[in-house]
Amino acid sequence: MTALLRSSISPTNHAAPRAVLAVIEGGRSEAESLAELQAIGATVRVAKNASLFQGGDASDRVYKVVSGAVRTCRMLVDGRRQIADFFLPGDFFGLDWQATHSFTAEALADTVVISYPRRQLESLAERNPAIQRLVMSMLCKGLAASQEQVVMLGRQTAHERLAWFLLRVRERSGGSDEIDMPMSRMDMADYLGLTIETVSRGMSEFKRRQYISAINTHQIRLTGLNALQALASGESVH
Repeated sequence: MTALLRSSISPTNHAAPRAVLAVIEGGRSEAESLAELQAIGATVRVAKNASLFQGGDASDRVYKVVSGAVRTCRMLVDGRRQIADFFLPGDFFGLDWQATHSFTAEALADTVVISYPRRQLESLAERNPAIQRLVMSMLCKGLAASQEQVVMLGRQTAHERLAWFLLRVRERSGGSDEIDMPMSRMDMADYLGLTIETVSRGMSEFKRRQYISAINTHQIRLTGLNALQALASGESVH
């Protein structure tokens, strides 16, 4: 790990929150499965903009966001940054198919995650069908997110991409029309394949059309849900 990581995160033993088993049904009791996860989990605190892991690091741990948010990204050869995904409270990340990470994971704000050793988690999954379903859910969600991003990047207009992104954050935040936006406009641009100027103009236009309204710096309300859904699906909106 980098010196920045060593100086800005501090691991301590911590019990996994009950929400970690929200995707698990059946099999062993929730209490039993939770206890097994608690035994291998540790809390990691990551300072804003610090790296949790770098691209090329061994993919030997799996993480769950407790608070804050994480982006996975990498720098392209021409100096541009590509953001692969954002992870919000309740999301798992870091379970890559390869032995090493393809992207760097950075905190968008002061963030707390629970860290699970990958080998121990996989071993636990072999013995516990409930944990096995949890691991499979992580893999499936990661694949689905990659497919969604490919479809999004194929959309023709910046407004379509931006509407899709806001609706995706809404869905991942429990369906509330009031959504937290810990990512910056630059983060959004690098994820959507747009310029920061285009993202800023798009958000201003959405406000003018009353599709969204600002609650505070990092929170907005989706006030024109039908219009955003129409945009995201490629329908023209007047």
